Amino acid sequence: MQEWNYNELTEYINEVFENSMSDGLNALQAGGRCLYEFANVIEEGETEKTIFYVTLARLQIEKGVLSQRIYDEVRSIVKNFDISNFVSELGFDDAMDLSERVKTVEAKLHSIEVID
Repeated sequence: MQEWNYNELTEYINEVFENSMSDGLNALQAGGRCLYEFANVIEEGETEKTIFYVTLARLQIEKGVLSQRIYDEVRSIVKNFDISNFVSELGFDDAMDLSERVKTVEAKLHSIEVID
């Protein structure tokens, strides 16, 4: 993660999502805008991809929905998540925070409406 640090990336994702909602988009549309805005970030590497999808999933879940695309990505992330893969790049504290976010999202995946 050369261009972004963990907190900057999560804050910027939050900002784009919330600004999209303020512009009148619903949570699914705001997620779509984030996917568009962060397409290059997602392709930078597994760390960036994981941070992006977990952050966006949490934002959509807070609004009561989750898009199928985000759901599929997050399910894969949750299934394969190993904190040790992130410690060297993020540092222990940020890797722990990411791990907690993954667990929080995982706990809510079963009780959220997933929309195609």
